[in-house]
Amino acid sequence: AQIRRGIIHFASRDAMNIDGLGESIISLLLNENIINDISDLYKIRKEDVINLERMGEKSATNLINAISKSKENDLWRLINGLGIKFIGIKGAKILANSYKDLDKIMNVTANELINLEEFGETMANSVVEFFKEDKNIKVVNKLKEYGLNTKVIESENGDINKVFEGMKIVLTGTLSTLKRNDAKEMIESRGGKSTSSVSKSTTFVLAGDEAGSKLTKANDLGIKVIDEDTFIELCKLSSKEEVESKLI
Repeated sequence: AQIRRGIIHFASRDAMNIDGLGESIISLLLNENIINDISDLYKIRKEDVINLERMGEKSATNLINAISKSKENDLWRLINGLGIKFIGIKGAKILANSYKDLDKIMNVTANELINLEEFGETMANSVVEFFKEDKNIKVVNKLKEYGLNTKVIESENGDINKVFEGMKIVLTGTLSTLKRNDAKEMIESRGGKSTSSVSKSTTFVLAGDEAGSKLTKANDLGIKVIDEDTFIELCKLSSKEEVESKLI
């Protein structure tokens, strides 16, 4: 059951985001002994899965393509996917951005990790312990052999402009075109911090439909509130100064 949970987590949207690899398919793959750990996903061939229940030619092709595409994921997704205790999306991103390479993370000491911002002792020890275990090292080595990306992917056009550098931004309500996680990603990749509560130090609030108490609090504190369209426009700007002038 633990292996099954681990593979479900690995394939999930917040980790490797493998489309079509849901819980029921994972259970079938395990029951048929097609896979025994996460690395086995990458040796699956179409003929292995085409005869599984509810799996036709098209689904099998799509699944193999989705698994193959996930090899190109950014490093933080792989780190999150490994299922290291106490390391979620945020911890995975801190590790990826600090070390840029899985090999370096595998050899890091707890003392080095504790010095990372927002990285506590529990998290640090958990990372070190995880990469001490033979079975985990074996799985990671197999993933490398199957050609998974183990480095940070620098964006094509150089770095994304850090237009939200040092800003604290709160999301509230339902956004119409962006998923909440995508909006957070857009904030963080541009140097901002997505925070959960409104305070005097909040730079602005991104409010979608049915925004509740956070919107009220922002208005009470005189914090700037913007809608989704404005947010998307801000993301396209090339400097923090431009963003600040739009927020006045």
